[in-house]
Amino acid sequence: MGLIILSTILSIVLGSCAWLVLGDKFPVGGDVKWPVANNIFVYAALLVIPVYLTIFSLYSFS
Repeated sequence: MGLIILSTILSIVLGSCAWLVLGDKFPVGGDVKWPVANNIFVYAALLVIPVYLTIFSLYSFS
């Protein structure tokens, strides 16, 4: 349970950093862009699985 919470929090933090670097990109190709919270949610959702797998692989073999 702790791994899921840690990976979710880390994904939100990294999603916020990705939003700071990449900016408002979603929806792609649309003239009207989504609000900031929606963009951060999309970036965080894209990062949840890679962050979870990275943390799992680092701590499962130690």
